[in-house]
Amino acid sequence: MSAAVAFPRRYQLNPKKSIAKRVRYGADLRVLGWVAIAGIVAGVLTMPTMSVAQNQTPSTSTPSQVPATSPLPRVTTTVEVHADAKDNYLPESVTAGTLDGAALAETPVSALVVTRGLLSDQDARVLSDVVKNDASIGEDYAPVGYYGDFEIRGFPIDLATGLEINGMTVAGEQDVPLENKERVEFLKGIAGVESGVASAGGLIDFVTKRPAAIKAMDVATDHRGSAFGAVDLGHLFGAQKKTGVRANLAGERIASYVNGANGWRAMGAGAADWKMGAKAVLKVDTEYQHKVVPDLDAVHPSTMLGLQTWSKPNTFDTLNSGARVDYAIHGSWRAFVEGSYSRSLIDDNVAYAYGCYYEDACNVVGGPAPYFFAPDGTYDIYDYLDPGEVRVNATGQVLALGTLKTGAVEQELAFGGEVLHRNVQLPGAAPTGAPETVQNGAVFTYVGSGNIFEPNVALPIEDPVESAGPAQLADFDHQTSAIVQDRVSLPGHIRLTAGGRYTSFRDFNVNGTRGVWLPQYAAMYAPAQSLMIYANYGVLLSLGPQAPFWAGGLYLAPFYTRQAEVGAKYQPGRRLLLTTALFHMRAPFFYPKVIDDAGDQDFVSEGRETHDGVEVNAEGKAASWLRLSASAAAIRAEGSDTGTAAFDNKQVINVPHVRATVFADVAMPHARGLHLMPGWSYTGRKEATRDDAVSVAGYNIFNMGARYTPGGELGRMTLRVYADNITDKRYWKDTGASLGDTFIHLGAPTTVRVSAHYTF
Repeated sequence: MSAAVAFPRRYQLNPKKSIAKRVRYGADLRVLGWVAIAGIVAGVLTMPTMSVAQNQTPSTSTPSQVPATSPLPRVTTTVEVHADAKDNYLPESVTAGTLDGAALAETPVSALVVTRGLLSDQDARVLSDVVKNDASIGEDYAPVGYYGDFEIRGFPIDLATGLEINGMTVAGEQDVPLENKERVEFLKGIAGVESGVASAGGLIDFVTKRPAAIKAMDVATDHRGSAFGAVDLGHLFGAQKKTGVRANLAGERIASYVNGANGWRAMGAGAADWKMGAKAVLKVDTEYQHKVVPDLDAVHPSTMLGLQTWSKPNTFDTLNSGARVDYAIHGSWRAFVEGSYSRSLIDDNVAYAYGCYYEDACNVVGGPAPYFFAPDGTYDIYDYLDPGEVRVNATGQVLALGTLKTGAVEQELAFGGEVLHRNVQLPGAAPTGAPETVQNGAVFTYVGSGNIFEPNVALPIEDPVESAGPAQLADFDHQTSAIVQDRVSLPGHIRLTAGGRYTSFRDFNVNGTRGVWLPQYAAMYAPAQSLMIYANYGVLLSLGPQAPFWAGGLYLAPFYTRQAEVGAKYQPGRRLLLTTALFHMRAPFFYPKVIDDAGDQDFVSEGRETHDGVEVNAEGKAASWLRLSASAAAIRAEGSDTGTAAFDNKQVINVPHVRATVFADVAMPHARGLHLMPGWSYTGRKEATRDDAVSVAGYNIFNMGARYTPGGELGRMTLRVYADNITDKRYWKDTGASLGDTFIHLGAPTTVRVSAHYTF
């Protein structure tokens, strides 16, 4: 559990005036999306076709560059051990949302991939550093120093099933280390065929580095005194290099911008590839991280609310392991079997600033709800101890893939199955005869009060000191799935995809076993070289959210999300990928509902929320001197028929109407090896309450960096400096919700990082 600032409606940050007019998107968003798609199509169709062909040679031809009479190409994947190389911010394939690792430019889904080069240039350490590259993704209750929740297309991801490593689900309640990752993939929208019962907004997949002949080290620091060091060691064995290993080790001393909140972490990871014969390849990965960081709870960027000297730090121990065997059966037919194990152990401890249950102003008729802060900024402080939180995801999958050809029609078939077991253990009831100091569940004991406008007050810990109850099973989710997909390539550059997953699942909060069919359909058309237009439709089942403690803490029933999407992708010369997508998504609306005149509330599912949006992305090498990663999104996310008139037709909390981000790598003329790396992002106004009576203002963030490699791109040493928020902008970075409560978090002030990378 983590703390943040919760404000009552009387304590408004940016109250709207009654004369203010709401900006209506509706048809405007749809028109904007169609204009973006039509613009790409028209631009390509009006280009002289020979101008592209004249610049191509047989060695640079791509599967998407095919004769007019041939069908769309079949996408295959191979396993190879390769050396470390620089990238152009543009990956060749994407794992998330596909069953066979298809080319990003040819998948009928909206996805963005952050490559190793971009991760290094931005000095990314945690997922919060990475999501800023996609305008459709944001933080959703992501306090500094704790694992984050995130939202995609305005839907919070389910940490139980929304994060993957190499396409396999992991326990998402962790900060996945990035030192051993080759790229991070963001799938935006429904992916029921791949993920089964999962979160509606999309998936985040971490792809690990493979063995290579490499010896490299990194060191870094920032202006607050953080210290970071890492080594990347790999070796290939034998004359034919059929076996390879790779190890990544890193340690970091974290100097936070929040006073008294410094921490540290250490991680180790290993990977091995073994070509067992002419037909089989084994891949193994494992990683472990230990992290100790006090829980953060900031109103001013340098102030931790309610900080007490006796409060224990948070500790995080995570283990992620996986193995996969690929086997070539015959001809185009192949199969793979893989398994993974992910474990997250958290000791969650904090002097928790929450609500105003013990303040007079919050205990009168007509006063503010006691789970918000008081109107004068006063808040309760609790000793919160929730040790031994254990979450385990174990996944296994087997899949066969192959091609059948009948005349001019080609079918790419995939079928198989998957099992997922997730178990959660949390402190439970005190055993019979236990001392009175042992609580039923976590410790949550009031120790005093504080005020956001005043310095922290030293308070004594409760006497006698209490402890949490013993661990017991608190949740489980067991899924068994059958998977089938048929991708048909037809004459005329048309490809149709039909697939689905039948999932039988048992859940701790659902009686009995339930089976569901989750279909997914897509159509693609390539009217010109390097251009693909697509449409898709899918249905996804997600587990219901948990109600807050004041509503009994129960879980709501599973729910369906439906999505329709159209989009276009254009990749001239395999250098720059331009994509756009227009989507429509609908899911139930969950919220705390007032149920009587006394203001009592219950957490319910009533009505629905509809998300309509348009996305535009660009990634790759725009010119010989310019690498680019840019993204923009406009989303209208509103509730309807909620049973509370004040919430109908209002923008969903924490979803800005508009967000945009740009990062560039500019090679400087007459200065070999020197690159400037400017960045900019804009986030529009975000609502902080469900009636849109309180909002936080939009903001611009400017970043600047530089990279210098003596001797040019083939040099052994690379020096980087990168500064986030160079104007020291004060802003609220998210207004998300957790367990029914709404929170706001301040963004980080200016941060300057310096790093060096050396390859031996």
